[in-house]
Amino acid sequence: MRKVTPLAQIITGFLTNWSQNSPMQTGLAAYYWPQVIGEALKDKTEVSQVKNGILWIKTPDPALAYNLTFFKKEIINKYRRYLGKKNIRGVRVTVGALSAVDVDDQKGKTKGKLLPASDLTLPAALTEIKDSDLKKAFTNFYYAHERRKTFG
Repeated sequence: MRKVTPLAQIITGFLTNWSQNSPMQTGLAAYYWPQVIGEALKDKTEVSQVKNGILWIKTPDPALAYNLTFFKKEIINKYRRYLGKKNIRGVRVTVGALSAVDVDDQKGKTKGKLLPASDLTLPAALTEIKDSDLKKAFTNFYYAHERRKTFG
């Protein structure tokens, strides 16, 4: 009988072979950000990118940005539990408007600056997703991707 390899070991091996500038690193960091930062701050902050092992975090609040600098070690340690020891080596906090759009917001407001409606309309396939958390994740990814394409 063949030896069964645990999924965690396969994923860890896969992560160690990625380059430090891989868009997948940023995607995984953004995916785990709510678990790392907690419920109280997940809507006030976002992961901008991961580049050369540095996690870039954005928040519109300068006071929160300043306070987050005191928790860099805790943030790195939490990411190491999720992504391994070599993926996130440092944290930088910047001040700026958040790019994520909250599709579940009942007042129809956006987080951060308003989006040009003509440029960023949701594809029909996203409106068919029934799970609200999955729909929100895909919508946020779509808007972030379109912004990078448009505003570059």
